[in-house]
Amino acid sequence: MSEVKMTLATICGGEMDEEFQSCIPALLSQLRQGQKASIAITIDFKRVENTSTMVTTAYSLTPKFPAVKKASICRVTGDNKLTTDAPQERPKVVNMFNEGGKE
Repeated sequence: MSEVKMTLATICGGEMDEEFQSCIPALLSQLRQGQKASIAITIDFKRVENTSTMVTTAYSLTPKFPAVKKASICRVTGDNKLTTDAPQERPKVVNMFNEGGKE
């Protein structure tokens, strides 16, 4: 067993850093102007029973993506269930001009 200084990049054999690096593109791809996102990292240390020098480490990495906000109107029925209108089909968009800008 070789010794490595414990850093954020070496905890759990470097898996935390790999997971952190893979979360960044996913967060950035969903981030729009003025929005915020975050990644919460928790590292747990637990002393191994009957030892004075052994400790286990575990981590959890929780990304928080920007919230998506939408609103609609629902009705409460007599049996306290929510109902809403079926989604309406969006009109098809047709480009009236070709690439040259002419009809």
